Amino acid sequence: MSALADGMGEQLVVRRDRLVERFVLMQAQLGGLYYEMAIRDSVRREVLDRKAADLQRVDIELAHIERLISVGDVVAAGRCGNCGAPFGRADGFCAQCGTSLQRHEEDSAA
Repeated sequence: MSALADGMGEQLVVRRDRLVERFVLMQAQLGGLYYEMAIRDSVRREVLDRKAADLQRVDIELAHIERLISVGDVVAAGRCGNCGAPFGRADGFCAQCGTSLQRHEEDSAA
């Protein structure tokens, strides 16, 4: 594996570890928030939905990075022009923000 691949692999592992920590914290906070609302008999569904959507975005990014690491696709094709998240050669959309990566490929070809 090249030095570039080693470096990218290390960055992905560090990013994965940070996302795992963030996911666990957000999940605990969501559970705590629901508990506090429930014992006060004032569950606000829209607040819970927003927090759950934030948690889902972290989960999706975490799954994407774990896939990159597990299949050995650590030499990412690049970084999203919108959010900077790494993406693999086969990805059509950014796992973090959903931006189409077609534009990135067209810019690279020019």
